[in-house]
Amino acid sequence: MTAKIERQPDGRHPSRHSRGVMSAAALLLIGGTLCVSGCQQIKEHFNRVRPNNPVVGPAPPRLSLEESSADTLGYAGLSQGVPESGEIRTVSQVVTEESPVVLDSTVVAVVNGNTVLAGDVFAPYARQMVKMREQLTDEQYLAAQRELLKRDLPGHIERTLLSHALKSTLKQEQIDKLDGVLDQAFAEHVEKLLVKTETSSALELDKKLQSEGTSLADIRQTFGTQQLAMQYLATESQVNVQLGRVDLLNYYRENLDRFSHPTRVKWQEIRVSITPQQDRRAAVMKLNEVVKKLQEGVAFPDVAREYSDGPTASQGGNWDWTKEDSLADVELNKELFSLPTGAISRIIETDKYFRIIRVVEREDAHVTPFEKLQDGLREEIRSKKRHEKTAEVLRKLNETAVIQTIFDDDPALAEEMRKIGEL
Repeated sequence: MTAKIERQPDGRHPSRHSRGVMSAAALLLIGGTLCVSGCQQIKEHFNRVRPNNPVVGPAPPRLSLEESSADTLGYAGLSQGVPESGEIRTVSQVVTEESPVVLDSTVVAVVNGNTVLAGDVFAPYARQMVKMREQLTDEQYLAAQRELLKRDLPGHIERTLLSHALKSTLKQEQIDKLDGVLDQAFAEHVEKLLVKTETSSALELDKKLQSEGTSLADIRQTFGTQQLAMQYLATESQVNVQLGRVDLLNYYRENLDRFSHPTRVKWQEIRVSITPQQDRRAAVMKLNEVVKKLQEGVAFPDVAREYSDGPTASQGGNWDWTKEDSLADVELNKELFSLPTGAISRIIETDKYFRIIRVVEREDAHVTPFEKLQDGLREEIRSKKRHEKTAEVLRKLNETAVIQTIFDDDPALAEEMRKIGEL
């Protein structure tokens, strides 16, 4: 028995059409930066309506796969409009002779009674998936779908969990008001999309998106989940850390190795290789031309571009910052860190090539002073605390959550799907 999916007369899911090639407009709507012009308005509204009651109540019972359904979990009021979930089956179970691959309408996870469909995970990759579907066998395409689900499903589970957690702190009328604010923010974003996509109305944009396998309704749903998840996490992860000079100094000393810098140089190289096409005698003749050019005052980078066959010859022989003792070539390392800045080395010979180097810039070993770092250290500590608080919030939510996925038949994968909030 698969999860029930209500369909329209034409066989489509009411809010998820079969995904075709996704346009840039659709990707702009569902990916990238989550906070749009209405984000501050959402935050202000959330702060007005959010009560002080705990985030979640007691942990719901851990049900077996056979026992669980959206009706038994008691979250129906918070998930109106989503399909009723029954038994979630593994990838191999949802694949049939009629459909040898995972359909967009397949329920791939249930998070506290809220469903995540395969189409939600696949949507951002629709263009690539259309091409793969044309080029791969059913077996290969199914393997690609499975790998994508393994990689991206945890993120969808996390956002669904966070969105649900926010709604669980609100009364229904508050949820309705917040949905209205989200609608307004999304409408403002759509207005900007009309300009970018050169469409004259939301209706025209929606038709265009539907022809490419998605719709404004689909994207609005994803937009709402992302915004609610982001707002909840931002609110619950706030920290108030008072940091004095002593705290900053202690942190600085504990991490002193990060602020200690060894001697390093930027340098240039002219390399003349000994090869079957250019034996040692020919290489020496070419090297003599190099030395003559340098003695005449021709710029080192110009000589490198003309004569060098080293890996950076086209860039004038330039190498970026190189730390002392970071090179396997001991002789080269010794030469680089004994040459004065601007000086040209002697000819360094190996059995494979001749090399001439020049030090362009030197930075001696030093420790960045505390005074230059203290403002950044304060923000670094606060950021670290926020990160730890975020992980704590997610772990607590995960402990009280009922999460099922299509990978529950594989213990290792099932555990990976539930690693939420780990640092």
